[in-house]
Amino acid sequence: MSNKAHKADLIASILMSNWLWVVIILVIIIGIVKACVGSDIDPMDNSIVKSREIVEHVIVTDSTYNGFRVVYATKNSVTQERLAEIKSRKNIRDAFGRLKNDAPIHFGSLLETDIYDFAEFAIRYDVDPDIHLHNIFIEGKDKCDLYIGPNPRIENPAVFFNAGTEQGAQYISHEDIYCRRRKEDRIYRYWKCYGIHTTSSVDERYSHFSEDERVW
Repeated sequence: MSNKAHKADLIASILMSNWLWVVIILVIIIGIVKACVGSDIDPMDNSIVKSREIVEHVIVTDSTYNGFRVVYATKNSVTQERLAEIKSRKNIRDAFGRLKNDAPIHFGSLLETDIYDFAEFAIRYDVDPDIHLHNIFIEGKDKCDLYIGPNPRIENPAVFFNAGTEQGAQYISHEDIYCRRRKEDRIYRYWKCYGIHTTSSVDERYSHFSEDERVW
């Protein structure tokens, strides 16, 4: 056996018989290096307990209290500490205030405003890279009552709107808001409705669920 091979076998034997100490030493070295180099992760974000969170429900209505409820969410999973910091940002608070003020001026009556037309307007107020529009719902008694009425395709259609469950309320999703901006791509959705009555390709102003399907 050559001298080099003998030395290699000797080193391997030493390492195998002292593997626990080798591991401990490596862990210590790694810890020292990390302490010296430091971490570029903000302590506010340094947690495995993270999730995507709702930032705020922004109510945008006209003088008749009809309009839309805009739901904003974080783009990524965040800690509760980061969520609180995001909610406190001045640029976000200012954007919410401007949207509430400017939309009624731009559209006049929000009662007859199409939800997609409003979404296109609301996108202009995306001012922070950490949040985006998550959903938009219709808001207000008169606005919601537009989606209660005889439906030729439903037996015993719903005859009243329950603000507690919001069943039948029209809404659109995050994907709709950002990816269905052409009129021919629009999909209108109806909250807690089922089967073929869950969505429509046009703004259908009547009941999309029956009294038998009411969730109370």
